[in-house]
Amino acid sequence: MNDGFRPNSVSNMETQNTYRLDIDGLRAIAVISVLIFHAHHSIIPGGFVGVDIFFVISGYLISKHIATEIKSQKFSLLEFYRRRIRRIAPMMLIVIAATLCVAVLFMTPENATAVAKSAVWSVASLANIYFWRDLDTGYFAQSSAEIPLLHLWSLGVEEQFYMLWPLLLYLGIRWFSPSVVLGLVFALALTSFELASRIFPIDDSWAYYMLPTRMGGLLLGALAGITPVMTSWRMPPWLAWVSGWAGAGLLGLSFWGINAEQPFPGWLALLPAAGAVLLIAAGENGPNPVIGLTCKPMVFMGRISYSAYLWHWPFFAFFRYGYGEPSLMAGIMLLSATLLLAYLSFRFIEQPTRTSTSTFSVLAFRQFLAPATALLTLALCVVYANRIGLPLGSENYLNKLTEVRELIRPTFTFDWICQKQRISPVDLSDSRCVLGASQEPPKILLWGDSNAAHYVPMLNEIFKNSEISFRNIAVGACPPLLLDQTPYLEARRLNDCIASTKLIKDEIEKYSTVIVSAAWTSYQARSDKFISDFESTVKIMSESGKRVIIIGRTPTLKQHDSRCQEKSLKIPFKECHENAEEIPREVIQINNHLRSIADRAINSYYFDANSYLCPNKICERYTSSGLPRYIDASHLSVTGSTELGKLIIKTEGMPSAFRQTLK
Repeated sequence: MNDGFRPNSVSNMETQNTYRLDIDGLRAIAVISVLIFHAHHSIIPGGFVGVDIFFVISGYLISKHIATEIKSQKFSLLEFYRRRIRRIAPMMLIVIAATLCVAVLFMTPENATAVAKSAVWSVASLANIYFWRDLDTGYFAQSSAEIPLLHLWSLGVEEQFYMLWPLLLYLGIRWFSPSVVLGLVFALALTSFELASRIFPIDDSWAYYMLPTRMGGLLLGALAGITPVMTSWRMPPWLAWVSGWAGAGLLGLSFWGINAEQPFPGWLALLPAAGAVLLIAAGENGPNPVIGLTCKPMVFMGRISYSAYLWHWPFFAFFRYGYGEPSLMAGIMLLSATLLLAYLSFRFIEQPTRTSTSTFSVLAFRQFLAPATALLTLALCVVYANRIGLPLGSENYLNKLTEVRELIRPTFTFDWICQKQRISPVDLSDSRCVLGASQEPPKILLWGDSNAAHYVPMLNEIFKNSEISFRNIAVGACPPLLLDQTPYLEARRLNDCIASTKLIKDEIEKYSTVIVSAAWTSYQARSDKFISDFESTVKIMSESGKRVIIIGRTPTLKQHDSRCQEKSLKIPFKECHENAEEIPREVIQINNHLRSIADRAINSYYFDANSYLCPNKICERYTSSGLPRYIDASHLSVTGSTELGKLIIKTEGMPSAFRQTLK
């Protein structure tokens, strides 16, 4: 699930006599990298590793504090959790409440409900489990960059860690020798990195969000914190200098040597974690040799880093939800607003609540239980209202919303467009899947994935005035191959695709013509062998006497917001007539390959509708009457596909590729 989002987590347990300026400087590096990454990821491609730096800082400070208290026999679990509540809860609850209110005001009912659900899980420190379990990654899912509380997954990881860690550390120090404790912590940290590397290829979302695969940094930080408490070893000055600058180098390598396309977490996460540990260790017994960490701006930024982290992601998520990717000026404004609000939050919320001397029960009620109950009540009311059909908006708004959504209704929701997740024998005999003119058994089969299904209305317009009928059948995210599909499939689609293709292979024998289309560029991106395998499939069909028609890839509109018109009903100054886009180079290239395949194979033809969709290679998002041509960045709407078919017939009549079917 490498979608490009890497949030951060912040916590500390500093006391006045252990406060280190360089730790706040390191916090500043981490939070700045995250903020810049989320503003424009190309500036710091690996800026998302700021979360791992924060995990190390958290593990170091808290574990050192616990070990010190255990050694002096002053450790108390109640006191530990009292400090956690006053440090973490007030700001977190305020940000969740503010985010939920904005979501209800400006998001669609479904999106606002999703925010409310994530708020409930976030309050319970289970946001990471929620986003692993329920985050929608389907074709028409909301972008993860537009989910306002997604960043709280890291707080969930951290809070789950600290539900167990204090007691485990206490028992370890009491029962075992220092060398055994340190060895166990180190081994457990390495196990976490190894577990992440093994699970990532199987379930990248689980590896990304869950505690067992993300606690390596926390444990390495803990190791750095408890080592000086449990042993007499002290780093000599020359080694501190080497450690500090080596750590700075590793962080630089992490920021500009790692990117969001690489498998992360896993052993790559060890790079920023080790860098942070080395920097922390360098300042353990004296001034940190990396003197920039202790300058006033860095220390100030580190002190407000928790509030800055909490506020920045909702700002960017709401902006992207409403207006798309921020420009340079918009990014600067969002960052400025984040820092201003972070300072005010630090000054008037964090500092007063962090210094409370109330007992555990009083503080837990005032700073967590009471406000959390109120917030949960609000969130659950939003969820319940949507579930039972109570309107989250006026009647006029809901009527307009229904009208707009009908225009971008996904093609697979129409019973005559037969796109399935898995084909059954019943689907292959369903009369609703036969379109065109003649009522005779169809001799043409349209086969492919969702990018074939969206051509059904176009083909219906082309064939309905002829004597030709065709059956359409599509399987989502499955390439039309008669060879091994495995290299081009997501793991979750493997069984459905293989079973469906087995049925379709037999079905093809009934037809004289097979029209194929698919998300060609997506499969080619998975393996360069795709074009070769597809050409083999075309040859198998054409040499067996089938007529094969290949339809090229529809242009993808990378800046297209399919939900623009429905969002504009609530969001002020939202414009939906975005600038047109050129046909992407990769679409032109793949279509040229497909044309060459058709030229080389017997009984094979190529058809490309892009000259109609994009005159002069410029693609408009809306029809001449202002209706949406696309339902998302790469799929035509029924309206857009129907209009395309009418335009083709009006301009040239039956295209030559399809004219062959009349013979």
